[in-house]
Amino acid sequence: MIELRNTSKLVAVALTVLILFSSLHGTARAQDNLDQVVVMFDASHGEQFDMDDAQNGLKLVCDMVNASTRFVVRINYDAPLDESTLNGVDVLVIADPDVSNPFGESEFSGIAEMLANGSSLFLLGDPAISQESEYWDEALMQDMGDNLAMNRLMDGINMTGVRFSVNETNTDVWSDTMFDYTRALNDTYPWMMRFDAEAWDSTHPIFRNINELFIMTATLKPVDLPSGIASGYDTTFAQYRDGPLSWANYSFPNMTLDAFEEAPLSYSAINGTFPSWLSAFTFGESRVVVAGSTIMFTGRTIDMPEADLTWFSAGDNARLFFNIIDWLSYGFVQAPGAIEPILIISTVILAVGAAYYLLKKIR
Repeated sequence: MIELRNTSKLVAVALTVLILFSSLHGTARAQDNLDQVVVMFDASHGEQFDMDDAQNGLKLVCDMVNASTRFVVRINYDAPLDESTLNGVDVLVIADPDVSNPFGESEFSGIAEMLANGSSLFLLGDPAISQESEYWDEALMQDMGDNLAMNRLMDGINMTGVRFSVNETNTDVWSDTMFDYTRALNDTYPWMMRFDAEAWDSTHPIFRNINELFIMTATLKPVDLPSGIASGYDTTFAQYRDGPLSWANYSFPNMTLDAFEEAPLSYSAINGTFPSWLSAFTFGESRVVVAGSTIMFTGRTIDMPEADLTWFSAGDNARLFFNIIDWLSYGFVQAPGAIEPILIISTVILAVGAAYYLLKKIR
């Protein structure tokens, strides 16, 4: 009888320990034995900015993303973005490709398949520049903002709703550039702007801890873009290049609506239209971000005389890029829960207790 009481006490203790363990919350490190999020930067379509150049290209943002234990960065130098190349890619980044190096049908299919599988896409364009720019002496930079390539890519994967603003009315194709004399860093360089939180949706996760951005960007269309999460102000407008060396109606930034109706292609967005430059949306099972600026994330010095501030280090530009990658990869890595291992341990304890009780009973 005494032995039975002792056995009952032992079982009671075991059950108490079991219940106690089951009620505890455990912690687990998200990176333990987990696959990292694969972020691929494409460099196979004549991209404007070198992925391996810290001073003038995108190496700093590549290194920043790669430094996080959550991500691993791959750079695609020459392989087509087909199903094979994109296998295992979680976030694809395409930044300012050249229209002379178009995407092929197999790439449209590969990117569409990647998106159908739930991976994400980050598309970055750029504004066009004129001879007033400090970058104009570099022949390569004169070709910046070939956003028609992005529009054709979105056409190829049947992605609707957002496009880069470009002027296709003649043999030349010019992307637009956003201007704002009120927000400009220098009156002579109205395309060099400093924006604050009034210009974006502060509730969106992409703008978490973003207080100030230095912007040089193209705009997106339509002007009232539903997915637009960052725009200009009521003083902001955008213009197409009229030719290699001039802007259309550059001296008339305060164009009236009546004048705009008479020459709608002179401007992509006039004062008071709050043109968008950053769009974020879901596309089926995937997430997509479209931005009007690649250069704002590079290691180049900003576009002003004798400037020593780089785009990457200006304001919260670098943090914005990381936030975008973070949003695009949301939910891709799940930390292992503590409940499963506790249940396993509890089951073992219960089984041992039951076996011990039965053994004593038999004896």
